[in-house]
Amino acid sequence: MTAASLTCRRLPVLAPDTRSLLLDALRPPPGMRMSRAVALTFTLDLESLLVAPLAFAAHGLRESTDPIAVMEGVRRCADRIDVFCQAGQIAVPPTKSALLAFVEPMVHQVRRPRPGRLFHPKLWALRFEDEATGETSLRLLVPSRNLTKDRSWDVCLRLEGYPGTRRVAGNKPLFDLLQRAMLLAVAPLPTDRQVAIEALGEDLRRAEWEYPDGASAMFFHALGVPGAHRVDFAGTRHLVISPFCTPDGLDRCAPSGKLAVVSRQETLDCLPEESLTGAEALVVNELAGLPAEESPSSQDVLTGLHAKVYVVEKGHQARVLLGSANATAAAFDGNVELLVELVGGRTQWGIGALLGPKAAFREILEPYERQTSADADPEADRLRNLIRDLAAVPLLATVMSEADSYSIRLTSEDAVPDAPGVRITAQLHTRRGEATTLAAGQPVDAAFTGLTLVDITPFVIVTAEDSTGREQAVVLATLVGDPEHRLDHVIAEQIDTPEKFLRFLLLMLGLGTEAAAAVSGGAGGAGAWRTGGTGIFELLLNALVDRPEQLDDLARLVSRIEASGSSKRLLPPGFTELWKIITEARDAMAEEARA
Repeated sequence: MTAASLTCRRLPVLAPDTRSLLLDALRPPPGMRMSRAVALTFTLDLESLLVAPLAFAAHGLRESTDPIAVMEGVRRCADRIDVFCQAGQIAVPPTKSALLAFVEPMVHQVRRPRPGRLFHPKLWALRFEDEATGETSLRLLVPSRNLTKDRSWDVCLRLEGYPGTRRVAGNKPLFDLLQRAMLLAVAPLPTDRQVAIEALGEDLRRAEWEYPDGASAMFFHALGVPGAHRVDFAGTRHLVISPFCTPDGLDRCAPSGKLAVVSRQETLDCLPEESLTGAEALVVNELAGLPAEESPSSQDVLTGLHAKVYVVEKGHQARVLLGSANATAAAFDGNVELLVELVGGRTQWGIGALLGPKAAFREILEPYERQTSADADPEADRLRNLIRDLAAVPLLATVMSEADSYSIRLTSEDAVPDAPGVRITAQLHTRRGEATTLAAGQPVDAAFTGLTLVDITPFVIVTAEDSTGREQAVVLATLVGDPEHRLDHVIAEQIDTPEKFLRFLLLMLGLGTEAAAAVSGGAGGAGAWRTGGTGIFELLLNALVDRPEQLDDLARLVSRIEASGSSKRLLPPGFTELWKIITEARDAMAEEARA
């Protein structure tokens, strides 16, 4: 089993190349498949969420940008992934994408744990299984960052383990955190997903974790969860690495002794000078993230600090706490957060390992010099908080079939928050520019008409706008009356050439992108019907014998193409005759099974 490690670039702070790092961290061990994944995040970017299913898919899919490959990777894993995020913090995608239809069932919005506080943890809990041997392993990723495209300096703890035979008391905060997420969900989870998450929670409760090298003990702290213990920060020296700090937050995380603070320039500028009296204050050098010999305009530039790390020294011992909590009063007094505490020797784990003259992390830092800060605007968060409150209102999106189209009626039992001077609108993610005004203080009641099948979506963009600015987010409604084969139609919309049809067929049969990439403009030729020396007919027969369920999706796609009258345009020459043979064989096998 791979040893647990602190994912790092030189030291705990790392370069957040979202795609490569997340793909690597989520990738199943050799010979194993992901059987369940649960993610907790504050903010969520729906397009970034597409990365996760690619990591769990067949090897050839992981680095693919082919929409057909991405769609197949997401489609295969959607029923085994659940993502919880703060309601009102789902970013609006820059454009509509048909692929987002496949992530709909994964996403669960979470209400505030209490007024003025937030659901703010960052976590990936994963279970992998070897289908041949039945072996099960667990992985825990505790990052500081959200599931977004943010490119900041960050930290991530990766732990490997396996389910033991008995519950471990120290793992209970992980179980409690998942339970809290489900309890705070805006809409109740489907029963099958709730049962699966609870089963993963039980595995986490029995987990035997491999400690990072040098760690003698480890503790989990689920903040904002009933029964959670107060985190002990007592020590003689403290290091606080946090992008956001408040005076009371620093007092909480560094109650006594010497203090070093690493934060953002604007954060330190807003602190009272007395909060930093006697402290060593540092910021990340603005040029630290630049790739060698490249200009600051490079897309690979790292900007800002997002890591949250606390180092507490006492005697020869050092305790390192990392996770989602900023050095603010809200983080430790009401927010739902997760911190992992690692205990080790001061030489390896202490402040000197990070800030000493030979420490690699120190190389990207520079002393803080106070600059003039703008006065905080007390109204700055008004619209954002309004969006969060609106997103916590359970919405129903009822689909109705009309003569030649569909409509959605968006309704709620609870009223829209009353916000004088603010205009609130709603529009479907798939129909940008067709916004309906929502009446403040009244239940939601909006209609969207003239929709095609692929326009149907539970993702609704809500916007709040007044004279001071504009905020918007995606909120997730509960879809009622969803047409049975809507996602099949989304697939069919993407399969608009014979080449794409063959690529989807090969991916569906688990042959990966190398075989699919071999399908080019010659889809009508003889070469298109063979891959790696094996004919498509033989592959379909093998699937029919060994994995007949793999053919169900293909059958629905073929039926849809035939019903649309597009068989000659989209199906490769000879496929209709081949598929007839396969269908007759399937029917004969089904009849024999019933006999």
